[in-house]
Amino acid sequence: MLTTPYVALELEIMEQNIRGMVSGLRRNNIQHWPHIKTHKSVRLAKLEQQLGASGITCAKLSEAEVMAEGGITSILLAYPLIGEDKCQRYAELARKISIRTIVDSVAGAQGLSQAAVKNGLEFAIDIAIDFGAHREGIQPDQLLSFARDIAALPGLKIKGVFTYAGTIYQYHEEADIRRAAREEAALLMKSRDLLNANGFTIETLSGGSTLSSFYADELNGITESRAGNFIFGDMNAINGGIYTPENCALTICATVVSIPLPGYATLDAGTKSLTSDLSATPGSYGLIQENPDIALVKLNEEHGYLRYDPEKVSLTIGEQLHIIPNHCCVVANLVDEIYAFRQGEFSETIAINARGKSY
Repeated sequence: MLTTPYVALELEIMEQNIRGMVSGLRRNNIQHWPHIKTHKSVRLAKLEQQLGASGITCAKLSEAEVMAEGGITSILLAYPLIGEDKCQRYAELARKISIRTIVDSVAGAQGLSQAAVKNGLEFAIDIAIDFGAHREGIQPDQLLSFARDIAALPGLKIKGVFTYAGTIYQYHEEADIRRAAREEAALLMKSRDLLNANGFTIETLSGGSTLSSFYADELNGITESRAGNFIFGDMNAINGGIYTPENCALTICATVVSIPLPGYATLDAGTKSLTSDLSATPGSYGLIQENPDIALVKLNEEHGYLRYDPEKVSLTIGEQLHIIPNHCCVVANLVDEIYAFRQGEFSETIAINARGKSY
């Protein structure tokens, strides 16, 4: 008997999600480099590669170190490295595996250049371009001059262009998502063409979120997708119209611990088990898989507040419910292990090897 709250994973659904993403991308000649910040697990990263991924993407250097130690040998570090200590750690990693990273500042590139020269290495670099979220990346009209500045630094080799089109998550209609995916691909291809026309050789066009990669035909022309949370699914995927609750492999199992009034109940899972991220549904902190008519309306650290119509819904103390989270990428980092099931039967415990690796 597992003690709640715990994170549950349906393996067959997850494997279907992986195969579906890989096959859709492959039909459009796009490699898959899934973002492992969603699960932070060596076991699952290796499974993604076994099922067709070409490499993996990490958010932070410490994640990449854990994955490399676990046997992953092809990694994209999709985060600007700033600081001598991180650039040296990156160099040590580059001695062991095939790894590349992104730059969006001369200062960041200079740090990497110095580490490359110091260690007798050459680093493969992708230039990050701002698609509009203003999270990272140079502006598109600065691309050529920036690339020339970077190319003048020793120890660096520009291999590709990179963008994150996170603004796509504001859309919930297929036509809007498809249009945004086309725009993402167009930015990368235009950037490649500009650089190649000016003496560069751009091999990699890196983009692709879960939403845009679901419509991989609209990304045709890019070389790799970094889709990540497709593996589990969540309310973001449901609200984006690409998944139904049946496609969501990961849930948080929680127990009803209090019913203070008819229509009011409390779960033993709060922000320390779920996430405070909201979904497109105002005031909703996840979907109750057993009964969508039960609303999860509020979270404290250790409490989840349920509201329901007692004339239509009956809950009892001790009853267990499964919650589809708003944002699955937060959930794995909250636990040491995930409990995996196959056809409803417990199958294995999956360690979250890179939990807390955010540096």
